Amino acid sequence: RDKHSCILGVSSPPLCLMPAPNQCFEAVSDSESDGVIFADGEDDDEPLKVVDCVDLDVGIGGVLSLSLKCTLRMIEMDIDTAIEAARGYNLHQACELCDEMIDYCQKLVKKWATGKSPKTWTCLLNKRISVSYALKNTALVWLDDKLEQTTMTAALLGGRQLHLPIWAHAATGDAAAYEEFCSAVRGKVALDEPLVVKPRHGSNSKHVGVWPTPGTAGETAVLKSVDKALHAMDRTWKKESWNQNAVPHGVVLQPMYAPIAGLFDCGESSSPIHGRPLELKVQVLFGEVVGCIINTYTPSYVWVSREGVIHLWDASAHSFLKRHHGNFEPIPMGVLELLQDALRRDWLLIRANSEQLARSAGLDELRVDWLLGDARWGPRIGETTYMGSFALDMLPASVLLARAFATAHLSRRELAGIG
Repeated sequence: RDKHSCILGVSSPPLCLMPAPNQCFEAVSDSESDGVIFADGEDDDEPLKVVDCVDLDVGIGGVLSLSLKCTLRMIEMDIDTAIEAARGYNLHQACELCDEMIDYCQKLVKKWATGKSPKTWTCLLNKRISVSYALKNTALVWLDDKLEQTTMTAALLGGRQLHLPIWAHAATGDAAAYEEFCSAVRGKVALDEPLVVKPRHGSNSKHVGVWPTPGTAGETAVLKSVDKALHAMDRTWKKESWNQNAVPHGVVLQPMYAPIAGLFDCGESSSPIHGRPLELKVQVLFGEVVGCIINTYTPSYVWVSREGVIHLWDASAHSFLKRHHGNFEPIPMGVLELLQDALRRDWLLIRANSEQLARSAGLDELRVDWLLGDARWGPRIGETTYMGSFALDMLPASVLLARAFATAHLSRRELAGIG
């Protein structure tokens, strides 16, 4: 589908063509007529109309800044591709809904249809997490295992290793493996090789040791982080799915991916995001990429469509933010430009591999976190997550995702003649 053509009445070239120059469009009223004018009807169900427009085919990595209503209509069309794909989808048995989840999804869709307090992706996720403790299905635990997901992903993608390499790993309680792991760490410290030590079983970036200059930090400090990761526990993990908590405890050693601050001159600018890699969280539903956000450690300033177009959110729109969220600040310097460059260079690869992974595993949903911008490593999968959070601050989009997940599952059952 070419939603730019469907909604805006303009022609767009195929996705594989080179992106247009960096452009940003913003227009929502006649008084602000500067080439693009949207006439939103009073009724939200009224089709979106275009009074006048310039060519909105900004291409991969291009930027659009539209009204919230226009943005949501475009996002909804992306999400609808997943509902359509679900009907003929080869779903893994472990992803089939139990009776309790079927009942929940039916109620969710009914609320959506009647307009009564529609459920968000977070609501749906919390229900699925609760049910996971009753089912205790081990089939998909590998998706949250920092070690196993690297080998399983490579196997499903024809042998291609898209994760950062695992330099060493050790299971908690394995003394021989621990000694080998520490020896590997000492070797990297001696070379002053930037590295990361993290729990095999962890989530939410807890108890992760990041060492950009381990030689300067010293062997003792780095090895201390090994013991911390090996025996790591965090109260936030108790809120995660049974799958995540079923991952064997251990520690992994990987190369450090270049942070944003290492990709351009930040000058006097100071933001927490500059000390982290540029991370694109790609959400896949029934084998179709439906949207992406950047690092979750900052407010969700942008949404990336399945065509690789960047949408800047209208943060002032009513009901946009979740309750008690702080004020939005400007996008940190250089982040948008780096994202544009990365998308123009690698978006087709990112989308294709994310979708192939989900389809090959037969997953109803999957979040694939990609690290971008490092010239040495190129685009790499940081981790995969099943039953993971997404778009926490984007309430309207979160509602659309929950509705799509429920509708897709129910449509498959209807097609199969199951009540």
